[in-house]
Amino acid sequence: MLQQEYDTNATNLLVSILLRFPEIISLHLDMPNKSASFTFMLSSRIKKEEFIAFKTVLKEYLSAYRELTGISIAVEANLQHAGKVSLLVLSTATDYLTLESIQLICGTVCNIFTEKVIRETVAGVFTHEEEIARQEEIIDYLLSHSKEARQENLVAFRESGKVFVYGK
Repeated sequence: MLQQEYDTNATNLLVSILLRFPEIISLHLDMPNKSASFTFMLSSRIKKEEFIAFKTVLKEYLSAYRELTGISIAVEANLQHAGKVSLLVLSTATDYLTLESIQLICGTVCNIFTEKVIRETVAGVFTHEEEIARQEEIIDYLLSHSKEARQENLVAFRESGKVFVYGK
């Protein structure tokens, strides 16, 4: 496979993840360093106690995931404040990045910060279960075929219903 095909797979992967998971506002895929960072925007300043409680629940969920799958995933959580909003950045290694681990990360954020997580909504996009399942199949395929793209260092973010991907 040519490097250009790897580039396309990695770019399409980022676009598909951001389209499927509207709560992720940006995604940094750093293949040379084997890391991925997911950024979520929360509609208020998160207190230290809330953040500590979130990290505890996330650790419990990751432990349960390990028990069920045998795959251990480490996720580093960081919180930044920007005015009246908070940015939650969750970083993990790409070695074991799967659709299920992304679902776990996003599900945890959405469950804990139900009323605070900001999701971009685009009319008509992914409103049907079939479309969601199709997008998840694409993500699963691209994750398995992007492992070889070791030179990629990409950042993707959403703005006004569009997804932008840049090489870093």
